[in-house]
Amino acid sequence: MSGSHAEELEQLLVQYRRQFAEVKETQRRLREISCTVTAPRRTVAVTVGHGGVVKNVEFPTGAYKRMAPADLAGVVLKAIADAQQQARGEAAEVMAPSLPPGVDALKLFSGDVDIQSLLKPEPELHEVTRDVMNIRD
Repeated sequence: MSGSHAEELEQLLVQYRRQFAEVKETQRRLREISCTVTAPRRTVAVTVGHGGVVKNVEFPTGAYKRMAPADLAGVVLKAIADAQQQARGEAAEVMAPSLPPGVDALKLFSGDVDIQSLLKPEPELHEVTRDVMNIRD
């Protein structure tokens, strides 16, 4: 292999290692997401993590005891939805720098983006990769 090909491969390896470290850091930050929403009158406090997974439900006061079951259920569900929305927002902030230009991270996490529209029909290959794989246009 010529010197320039070895240098290009080394650069690709350095780039891969950097990207791998960035992905690990992003995953760590996503795992740390925790959003708590407290309903009015402190009837319920809900904590969710990344992906909207409910991690905790608390009733900080006795206010829930004076509520009709249907009203309490509505307050709990709204607190969950609000906490999930906050968690999506935090996840979008974490992921935004890793996404292609023009991709709205919040829309992506809300399911409002067609993921297939983000993929290129064929991956771009560096010249050295084309040489190694013996690919010609």
